[in-house]
Amino acid sequence: MAGAAPRVHLGSAELDRSHHHACGVFDDPRQARKAIDDFVLEGLDQGERVIEVAEFPGETIDGLAKRKDVGAALRSGQLEVQPWTHAYLDGGSFRSARMLAFVRRLCRVLDGDRFEGTRIIGTMDWAVDGLDGVDELVEYEAGLDRILIRPRVTALCVYNAPRHPPQRLDDVIAAHDAVLTNGRLRIRPGPSPRERILAAAALLFAENGVDRTGVDTIIQAAGVAKATFYRHFPSKDDLVVAWLQSPGTRWLDAARAEAEARASSALDVVPEFIEAAGRWLEHEDYVPSPFFNATITAADRADAVARVIQDYLEEVRAYLAQIIAATGHPEPDLAAHQVHLLIAGAMAMSVATRSSEPFEAARGAALKIVT
Repeated sequence: MAGAAPRVHLGSAELDRSHHHACGVFDDPRQARKAIDDFVLEGLDQGERVIEVAEFPGETIDGLAKRKDVGAALRSGQLEVQPWTHAYLDGGSFRSARMLAFVRRLCRVLDGDRFEGTRIIGTMDWAVDGLDGVDELVEYEAGLDRILIRPRVTALCVYNAPRHPPQRLDDVIAAHDAVLTNGRLRIRPGPSPRERILAAAALLFAENGVDRTGVDTIIQAAGVAKATFYRHFPSKDDLVVAWLQSPGTRWLDAARAEAEARASSALDVVPEFIEAAGRWLEHEDYVPSPFFNATITAADRADAVARVIQDYLEEVRAYLAQIIAATGHPEPDLAAHQVHLLIAGAMAMSVATRSSEPFEAARGAALKIVT
């Protein structure tokens, strides 16, 4: 929607909308609840969508209703309160990858045509010692930064300090870009403007496609001025090239490192590599590989973009040929081409079915090729 970005307050402090991931740390649960309700009601008043994940949704809604009639907001979907058991504690345990996928899905249906922005609030009292998966909490908070960097989205994670071990709380605080403690808002030194632009592009290109993501959307998500964007990237194609070359985009590097660490023999590397690629895609919540995403429209883009894509595909094939040759296979180049096609097909089918099963089939087929 057009217009100036809505304001975001945490306590009495105003938060810059370029900070997407905030943390509130409280010693008193009543103060925490007031801060959450203030945050929720401000969002509703400004026409934003508000989603809270709470222990007892009914009590949460009743508390809000004492200050404002929220019936219309609930009926329209502007306000949504979900229980812990549908999110953090789905199945009775916590898993970082599962919860990050949950947030991704929330963010993919923000409905920007109806709402001025989105606020997501999570109350974190569930994260107690002894809970299955609580050791993945910091990993989850760190992963949120990559998911939340999109236009007009702010997440607030609320911690009751006495319930959490000091070291874990310190690590959690460090994973946020803004922290409210004792009524004071502290802003963590963030990445450079260039890094913010690349992070926004990485998320939006991967989820929405290159052609459907405009420069203005990236600028808004990154929280930079238009002149700053063009100083770093004179054209959108320059940004696409930088995105494709950035370490976070290259699934090959992560899959190769994991496969070589797990393999006990040369023959194990190929199936381990395919399994690692499947785990990478599952961790990304089945968002298509950036290179396959970009390839779809590469023919209509600058030569530099097409060249980066082709170079990367050749790098994958060359790596496969190298590890297959190490098994003593008589035709490693041909086998590498066949295995590469299996991986590409598994990626496409996994995205379509939101399942890692195609990688299991690809693994079995690849073993027949290399043995």
